Amino acid sequence: MKLKTLAIIATLGMTSVASQAETVIRVGLATPKTSPIYQALEYFKNTLDKRSNGDFDVQLFPGGQLGSVNEMTELVQAGSIQMTTGASVLLSSVVPEFNILDTFYLFKDKEQARRVLDGKGGDMLKKAMEEKGLKGVGFFERGFRDFSNNRAPLDSVESFKGLRMRAASNPTQIAAWKSIGAAPMPLNWGEIYPSLQQSLIDGQESALSSMYLEHFYEVQKYISLTQHSYTAEVWFTNTDFWDSLSPKQQKLLNEVAIETVSLERKLTVKANNDALNAMKAKGLIVNEVPLKVKEALGKKMNETIKGDIVKHVGQRFYDQFNAQL
Repeated sequence: MKLKTLAIIATLGMTSVASQAETVIRVGLATPKTSPIYQALEYFKNTLDKRSNGDFDVQLFPGGQLGSVNEMTELVQAGSIQMTTGASVLLSSVVPEFNILDTFYLFKDKEQARRVLDGKGGDMLKKAMEEKGLKGVGFFERGFRDFSNNRAPLDSVESFKGLRMRAASNPTQIAAWKSIGAAPMPLNWGEIYPSLQQSLIDGQESALSSMYLEHFYEVQKYISLTQHSYTAEVWFTNTDFWDSLSPKQQKLLNEVAIETVSLERKLTVKANNDALNAMKAKGLIVNEVPLKVKEALGKKMNETIKGDIVKHVGQRFYDQFNAQL
C-alpha cells in the first residue's frame, strides 16, 4: 500500500477516538463543498444523525483530502474509511462491468438512466461490485456530457473532423472519438483550462456545471448540447462494514440514502441549468444537436468500441444490461 494511503489511515485512526457515536461513517470525497454531491451528503449526515438519535456519526472529507477516487476506493476496500463516491468511468479499472456505461447515447434521457440504474441494471452493477468487497449505496448523477469548443458549433458528424479535443486516458474512449474524425488528446482534468487558453486544443466535453465551475467559458466560444454520455457517480461502502450493521441500522441507512440520491439529482439538474444560463449570459453561443446527428454519432462510435466493451464486461452481462433499456 502506498505511503500516502498509510499516512491517511494513521490520521483517521486518531480521529476515531473523538467520536462517541456507536457507528462512525467516514466519507471521502473528491468533489468540493460546492458540489451537489457534498451538499446532498450533508443532508445524509444530518438526517441520519437525527433519525438514529446519534447512533451514527457521519464524517465528511471533501475536496480530495483523503486522496484520489482510486486511492479512496482502496481505503474503502481496506475498511479504513466506510464510504466514497466516484464517476463510473474511474471505477471501471476496479469493477470492469462499469465499462458498459461507456457506451455512447446509452440513455435517451435522465429519466431512463435513473430507471435503469435504480432497477435491475443497477442491481447488476452492484452485484459486480460486491465481488470486489464493495456495496453500492446508490447512483448519484453528474448529468449528460456536452461539448464546448472555439472552432464552430458542432451540428453534424462532419463538424467533429479534425477537432482537437481533450479526452480521458481511456483507449476505448479515444478510439470512439477518432472514429468520427476528432483528434483526441489525453489530458488530466487540471490541464484542460491552460490547454484551451493556449489553443493547444479546440474544445472539451463535460457536464455543463463542470464547464462553469472550471471557468471554461472564459476560453471557449461555443457550447453544443451533444448529450453524448450520461455520467453516473457511484456511492458505495465496504461490504464488511455493511454486514456489521444491524438490520435496523441497514434499513434506516437505506431509507436516508434513497432520499439523499433524490436530493443530489435535483441539485445536479439545477446546477447544470444554472450553468447553461450563466454561460449564455456571458456570450457563449449554444446550439442543440439534431436527433439524427446524435443517432449517427452513436452508431459510428459504438460500432467502433462495442468489441472492447464486451471484452471487459462479457457478452452475457452486455446483453442482459442492454435488455433493461
